[in-house]
Amino acid sequence: MSMHLEATLAIDARNTIGESPLWDAANTRLIWCDNAHGIIQEGKSDDNGNWFQSRRWNLNRHIGGVVLRTNGGVVVAAGTDLLILNDEGDITPFAQLDADPKQIRANDIKSDPQGRLWVGTLGNDILTSSGKVIEGQGALYRIDLDGTITTMLKNVTLSNGLDWGSDGSTFYYVDSHTLAVDMFDFDATHGIISNRSRFLTFDKGEGVPNGLTVDHQDNIWIALMGSGEVRHYSPAGELLGKVITSTPAVTSCTFGGLHGDELFITSAGRKLPDITKTLYGVSEEAVERSATAPGAGGVFVCRPGHSGRAATPFAG
Repeated sequence: MSMHLEATLAIDARNTIGESPLWDAANTRLIWCDNAHGIIQEGKSDDNGNWFQSRRWNLNRHIGGVVLRTNGGVVVAAGTDLLILNDEGDITPFAQLDADPKQIRANDIKSDPQGRLWVGTLGNDILTSSGKVIEGQGALYRIDLDGTITTMLKNVTLSNGLDWGSDGSTFYYVDSHTLAVDMFDFDATHGIISNRSRFLTFDKGEGVPNGLTVDHQDNIWIALMGSGEVRHYSPAGELLGKVITSTPAVTSCTFGGLHGDELFITSAGRKLPDITKTLYGVSEEAVERSATAPGAGGVFVCRPGHSGRAATPFAG
């Protein structure tokens, strides 16, 4: 039997596209982005456990996400560029994906358990003039510590959530256009994925799978854009519960807090694109409400009775 929990609004950030939440254990802070405006944000809690936005860095360009860096600062995926941003706001170019920035941009980024970067992309325009999806423009890349880039998957349409099982031998991955979560065997030593299989498939109208995280028990938590829910599945794919927010446009989630038992959920504060309705079955009501719902674009939090890992920093 699945359990339903309600998340509360922790930070009323009013982001246009809130995304890429991660917990920085070394500095006891939450980091997340507003991808639409290129703003990286830091959240902290006061002595009473109330969350607030403590700092922000504005890159003034569309970004796809952010990861921590062992040597300080963060790595930002921006267009086809990977940039190092320090706490003072200084930017250093690090690597560049082999793609045309006029056509392709990064959309999600994470570090694997060994500290390598994984970045997925999508087309800047994914629709034809007649409203059909242009499939397969994107890819998934691995970036090693020295900046070497390897293409891991091609023919991706809308690269999104990614994470690893607790023993590091399984890789979970979302191409949102497929309305599914796939899983791979993960060779940790060489950073290679193989044996792709379908882990979960969603029906049209359930929401569009977006960001995900894996907890200490290997349960998968996935944000379903358009549903207002983060769903919680067992390693066997059984629905265990739902975390419900006040806004339809949830985007991603991560575990954090001092004990790793707080689930943070980011959201978008804009009207969902019509494609979510016409192609993926999100309800008219959700699309219309997405920009104005209570807490839209904010960061939500709950304690679901599970805990997860803090973010792995990029080791390069």
